[in-house]
Amino acid sequence: MKGDAIDRLMNIILQMQLNLAHVTATFQQQTYEVRQQLEVIFEEEKKVLDRCLNAIDDRLKECSTFVEDYKRHYAALSAMREQLKRLERKLRSPVTTLPFVFDRELDVSSFERLAEPIEAAAA
Repeated sequence: MKGDAIDRLMNIILQMQLNLAHVTATFQQQTYEVRQQLEVIFEEEKKVLDRCLNAIDDRLKECSTFVEDYKRHYAALSAMREQLKRLERKLRSPVTTLPFVFDRELDVSSFERLAEPIEAAAA
């Protein structure tokens, strides 16, 4: 009887070992499949992020172009302002200048409104 109990116990342990091996193989297969799916998803996300980063780089380049234009125009305006100051000193009278405009885009009526004081001062 003792031998039968040991045989049954050994059979149960063997069956558990086989079940564990099957579960482990299934788990490894599922892990492999999930990793493959994740690689595909990550590759797609990488492409999307690369496109976003390239768009940001393009915008930064565009902005840096505007900044350089601004610096160039600012320097030119500073030079003109200095020339106006020298001209005022030489003439010993104020020089009529254009008003400073904040709006980037002006329509015809806005230009006419801005021109009125200049025309009046010139007359």
